[in-house]
Amino acid sequence: MGSIPLQRTSIIAQLLKRLNLRYPTLFLIMGGLTLIDFLVPDFIPFADEIGLACLTILLGSWKSRKVPPQDQAS
Repeated sequence: MGSIPLQRTSIIAQLLKRLNLRYPTLFLIMGGLTLIDFLVPDFIPFADEIGLACLTILLGSWKSRKVPPQDQAS
């Protein structure tokens, strides 16, 4: 009996694939830094959290460019 290979992907990988981001690793790094920054206390409350959250949202909205089809008008 042959076994059927199951593709196991994480929820995060499925989400990143669905978002079609240009730099998914950079988005994950910025998101992780934002979460860590929320947990570590700082001198000016919420100043850097707002900046990191805005950068993460900006990176998240930066999608891959689609290549336009070439015209064959000659």
